[in-house]
Amino acid sequence: MVSICMATYNHEKFIGKAIESVVTQKTDFPFELVIGEDCSKDSTRAICERYAAKHPEIVRLLPSDQNWGMSKNGIRIMSHCRGKYIAILDGDDFWSDPYKLRDEVAFLEQHPEYGMVHTDVDAVSETGEMIESEEVNHRRENYEDGRAFFTLLGSYNFINSCTAMFRHDLLHMTDNSVEQYWFSYDLWYWLRISMRSKVHRLNKRTACYRMHQGGITNTAQFKKGQKRNYYVLFDVLKNFYDGPTIYEDLTAGEKRFLFQKLISLVYRRQGNLELKLQVLRMMPRYFPGLGGLADILLSKIGRALPKQAHSKPSHSS
Repeated sequence: MVSICMATYNHEKFIGKAIESVVTQKTDFPFELVIGEDCSKDSTRAICERYAAKHPEIVRLLPSDQNWGMSKNGIRIMSHCRGKYIAILDGDDFWSDPYKLRDEVAFLEQHPEYGMVHTDVDAVSETGEMIESEEVNHRRENYEDGRAFFTLLGSYNFINSCTAMFRHDLLHMTDNSVEQYWFSYDLWYWLRISMRSKVHRLNKRTACYRMHQGGITNTAQFKKGQKRNYYVLFDVLKNFYDGPTIYEDLTAGEKRFLFQKLISLVYRRQGNLELKLQVLRMMPRYFPGLGGLADILLSKIGRALPKQAHSKPSHSS
């Protein structure tokens, strides 16, 4: 019924807790834990092997003789999942609710118009103590239920990946997807899913998100991703254009927003000529009219002027 994707790298201090929180889930359906151990330099792999031997009916450890990196490892894991639904839990986080899988499956089974469900989360320190997190609090204040695509596309990711579950057929991966979607990460997942279905948040906390320097979102690879972000945005807008989506009748504001995103793909230095020509072919569908185009250009000029003024050297004595 459910496949749990677990990416892990150098998580020897955390991985046991993460796996235990999965194998102790209370359900009336079968589930599997698919672990992509990314050639760790510590004892993470040995710990995973012990759990795979102890729980062979649940745990599948993918062989890895190379370091795949965050995006490719995530896609690799998903391509080996067999469940109707997919849940995500990185090797440094853990689930705090033993009924997480049961409750999320129940919602999705009863509401076919929803493609994904997620919950609230607690932030914990490296040693597992509850802490306050501005990031988590900000997400909590900006949850959106139902049609969430445009909120997510507005660069605000309010979904905590360690709480999410989605329908496998909305994001089906194969072995070939590893190279094709080298740029992927969790926001790309949510955008692909939310353009085709509604999103729901269960009003409960089911997981603990661990804040530490070695976390995936704190790595240099994650932060230095301008090229990756370009390809994420292009792929999402291209798939939205090709359809199908749940957004059959776009508002004027939504069209303008999409047009503005497409403009950004044209003038960014990332991408190649072939991609930019595809972007130009998409733009007429969302053209906001001359007035809307003028507003977009004026807003860009307004944002650029303070930067230019600030960058001018001072000649004061």
